[in-house]
Amino acid sequence: MQVRGMQALAAVYTETGDPQSVLRVVRHSLPPLLDTQVMVQMLASPVNPSDLNQIEGTYPVRGTFNNINTSGAVLQACVGGNEGVGRVTQIGQNVHNVQVGDWVVPQRAGEFGTWCTRTIVDAQSVSVVPEEWRSGLSPLDIACLKVNPCTAYRLLRDFADLKKGDYVIQNGANSGVGRAVIQLAHSWGIRTINVVRDRPELHELQRELTALGADIVVSDKQLTADSVKQQLRSLNNVRLGFNCVGGRTTLQLTKYISEGGTLVTYGGMSRQPVTMPTSLLLFKDIAARGFWMNRWYNSCSSLAMDAERQSMWKSILGLMRSGQFVTQPLSVSSIDEASEDDAQRIVRDAVSWTAGSKHAFVFA
Repeated sequence: MQVRGMQALAAVYTETGDPQSVLRVVRHSLPPLLDTQVMVQMLASPVNPSDLNQIEGTYPVRGTFNNINTSGAVLQACVGGNEGVGRVTQIGQNVHNVQVGDWVVPQRAGEFGTWCTRTIVDAQSVSVVPEEWRSGLSPLDIACLKVNPCTAYRLLRDFADLKKGDYVIQNGANSGVGRAVIQLAHSWGIRTINVVRDRPELHELQRELTALGADIVVSDKQLTADSVKQQLRSLNNVRLGFNCVGGRTTLQLTKYISEGGTLVTYGGMSRQPVTMPTSLLLFKDIAARGFWMNRWYNSCSSLAMDAERQSMWKSILGLMRSGQFVTQPLSVSSIDEASEDDAQRIVRDAVSWTAGSKHAFVFA
């Protein structure tokens, strides 16, 4: 039975716009639990660039706006965040796919917001992470599972039949997906060429990515150096290129993909177009593809695809438990017991495009 007057703290927006301007933290009363719903106590939730795009109104997946009952007014608002993990604390009498105590993650982006201490959602909108898969892992590990590691997994699995010793080349190599590509590829015997933005502390970053399993790490500036050109042109098995930047860096990267290879774009941080010379299409038969993790999850309605999703999660979590895969560095803030003013400050800092590091919220 639901406790009357149970409340939650949530970061919400009533209109799209600049995340630092439109997001506000409110304390609100939870609605009654329906027969097909579950109550979830959120444990952890990261802040992803796609979350900020969604709040801005520029992301293809829109958030779900609902009535939120605060002490002062009823807001038609959307709770921010799409990725995270929570523990089920109550279930409706007609719920059979979820049990109290289960750890769950959202099935799809946009179904419910995750930047909150508690939420009530339809039982069919969550997926259970079995206890044996998550044993020994932290809530932050599970909270960051669905987007970056799974994107990397699909990039490596779905666009070429990679063999041990094959190379992939990627830009944005120090991003969440880039770090995941390095670690998954290393565990499977695939080699990586990793391009990062030039910076004063480049050598430190090169050591960090090499420790994760990177084979070659160069800056975008070094990519045009004669010595690097000679080294990369000597490789004849660069099967795939992964792009999350766009613009000139992507053009330079594509030139090192071997004949018959594929460039896969999964992001566009520079907001510049992806261009490809005619010569690469004609004389090297380079293909260009796009990948969006949300589209892949939306295809998981069949039993076969759902089994593939479970196999992917189990594989990644197994690598985490064995120490072969680590979550990217996070700046973590707790808002579970924070005042609304303190929580507002924490959220505002976390959703800045210039924050400098990936942020995550913990709630318990």
